[in-house]
Parts: sequence; C-alpha cells; structure tokens
Amino acid sequence: MCSLLILFFRFFSYALFAWIILSWVQVSPEHPLGQVKYVLDKGFTRILEPIRSRMPTLRIGMAGLDLSPLVLIFGVNLLQPYLLRAVC
Repeated sequence: MCSLLILFFRFFSYALFAWIILSWVQVSPEHPLGQVKYVLDKGFTRILEPIRSRMPTLRIGMAGLDLSPLVLIFGVNLLQPYLLRAVC
C-alpha cells in the first residue's frame, strides 16, 4: 500500500509539471500532445480552481503569473509525509 501511495504522489507530481510546461506551449488539439494537454487541463483545472479563487494573480507589467500550481506543489509536498505515516 505504501509503494502504491508513493507511486501516486510521484505520478501526480510528474503530471503537474507536464501540465505546467504544456500550458506554455501552443499545441493543436488534433496532435497527440494536444490531447494529453486537454486531459491534464481538465483534471488540474478542477484541482486548482479553489486555490485560484482564494489567491490573486501576480501582475508583472502587462502579464499575469498564476502561482496556484506552486501552492499545490507545496501543499502536496507538505502533506505527503503525514499521509504516508498515517497509511504505512
């Protein structure tokens, strides 16, 4: 059970980093990467929406920087040892 939970956290982290990188790139929806981006976008948008609603976008000149993925990474890394200790 412990190794499955560790694998889940690792997969979640890799998927989040892939989603962050793909959000910077314009990919056609017909392309296989575009389909991966669509699936990740649907999943992480649902997860990040509560964080985004409570946290303002950081404005740098005319551009806005969304820091909600960093908050999610920090939160997951903060909770991971406690969840592992509770389950294992």
